[in-house]
Amino acid sequence: MAALRELGVSQPMQRLAAGECLHEAFRGCCLGPPFYVDRGAAVPEGPPLVPLWERDSRVAAVWHQHDGLAFIEFSIEDPGAFEMLARSEQGFWASRFDFLYECDLAIETLRAAAECVGFRFLERHLASREAAEEGLTSFAAHRAWLRGLVAQIDGEAAGSGFDA
Repeated sequence: MAALRELGVSQPMQRLAAGECLHEAFRGCCLGPPFYVDRGAAVPEGPPLVPLWERDSRVAAVWHQHDGLAFIEFSIEDPGAFEMLARSEQGFWASRFDFLYECDLAIETLRAAAECVGFRFLERHLASREAAEEGLTSFAAHRAWLRGLVAQIDGEAAGSGFDA
């Protein structure tokens, strides 16, 4: 928890990583504490990594690179093949809320969960998703759309000087 505080992640993210379920939407997908990484499972090489939570063998984590934070996801079975999810906490939440949207949660549920963690870009995510829906016909197309949206949010979060 001290490492998360030092990295400057928000209180809600710290609380989720510690195992406090702030909203039922996060149970099972965004709730710590991590089990396998805390018990010595392999992690990607690089800067010191702070795991947030695990889902099956997938780990969400954050680390500080030379140019700022990076939120990643990796498998403990192949930690070298990690995926960069976002460069800001707001961008990270965009990726998580896209997953929650894919779980067919009600829009009101998503809004309430977003409020719990301070995710400021949910309405943009929903509007962008609706506008792009017809083109999201493959994994690659969905991934490209989501990466573009996350990059926009990362840029705005960085430009605002207030990420969390």
